[in-house]
Amino acid sequence: MSARTYDAASEPVVSDLMTRAVAFARDTDTLSFASQVLLWRGVRHLPILDVRERLVGIMSDRDLLQHVLEGPAGSRPVSDFMSKGVKTINPGARLAEAAALLGELRIDALPVVDDGRLVGIVTTTDILSDRRRALSKAHVGGTPRAADVMRSNVITVRPTDSLQDAIERLLDAGARHLPVVDAEFRVIGIVSDRDVRTAIGDPRTSLTTGGRGAATLECCVGAIMTKGPITVRSDTSLMEVAELFVDERIGALPVVRDDDTLIGIISYVDVIARFVGRRD
Repeated sequence: MSARTYDAASEPVVSDLMTRAVAFARDTDTLSFASQVLLWRGVRHLPILDVRERLVGIMSDRDLLQHVLEGPAGSRPVSDFMSKGVKTINPGARLAEAAALLGELRIDALPVVDDGRLVGIVTTTDILSDRRRALSKAHVGGTPRAADVMRSNVITVRPTDSLQDAIERLLDAGARHLPVVDAEFRVIGIVSDRDVRTAIGDPRTSLTTGGRGAATLECCVGAIMTKGPITVRSDTSLMEVAELFVDERIGALPVVRDDDTLIGIISYVDVIARFVGRRD
């Protein structure tokens, strides 16, 4: 594949913004090893390759959380747990096509494949970084606000809930973030699947012997949550929301009233879905 020089004036393609140095695992690697790579590289998705360097699956941090709950399984091959039939995109595809696919499928990463080989990965953060200036122009009839894209049916946790409760709610709701609320439903924190993954510790222990990971599951949410999270109001512009996602490197924003009571939540996938005109 020939190199490309990024030209901001032209319509960008996936290869302009994709991450080229992609962390991956082999389908014969153990679940424990794949989980270590996810944790240590600080990524959410791990492409899985076979011996011929072909993409055969993907492992997510959500898969890791599921298997922590199910108990020791770290010595089994990652091929037993990976998601197959992975959606991919070509490096020459328009960035708008990638955005549409991410928004339609409500996923936050696409492996980039060229001639059957993994050459990169593109994420919703890449899309937002490039396109946030166009968000306010993409809608006729005024600038969209947080209220236009937020999800009002929010799954929450209390600071006294156990980590296991939080994991189960994350998995059941298909969510990555849970606002932490007090008795008055005011937002006092937020916990993400990444927070949980970090708290569990070395995946070799939690996935093979139960060790620290099993003990940590009894820990309360208040011990690992991010306190005083960034929040937005319902009338915050979508442009400001996109800028917060990119600049603060966060994945979700609770939407609150003036008294900090929770009324909704917005993820970066919601912004992408709105940007390309798709909404569940």
